[in-house]
Amino acid sequence: MGKLYRKKNGFVEKTVGDEMVIVPLVDQVALMEKVFSLNEIGSIVYNALSQPKSLDQLLELILCEFEIDRETAHSDLEQFLIKAVDKGIIQEL
Repeated sequence: MGKLYRKKNGFVEKTVGDEMVIVPLVDQVALMEKVFSLNEIGSIVYNALSQPKSLDQLLELILCEFEIDRETAHSDLEQFLIKAVDKGIIQEL
């Protein structure tokens, strides 16, 4: 099955138009200088990660929701997961 991914705790999420804004909280205080913004695809992936999911499960979700070819979706998803893990909003399990 490969790696699993899941949202990390400690963030507040707010959808604004087609974007999701993710704000980290420390001691219940929002760190506004570390706000993350996700586009529509990133928002769908992030929301899906309330429960652990594999890259393949996330890829199928994207392919069902959007008219995009598998190769492009796979590449974009991998890049998103790498960045999201690096920024600390998603964790590898």
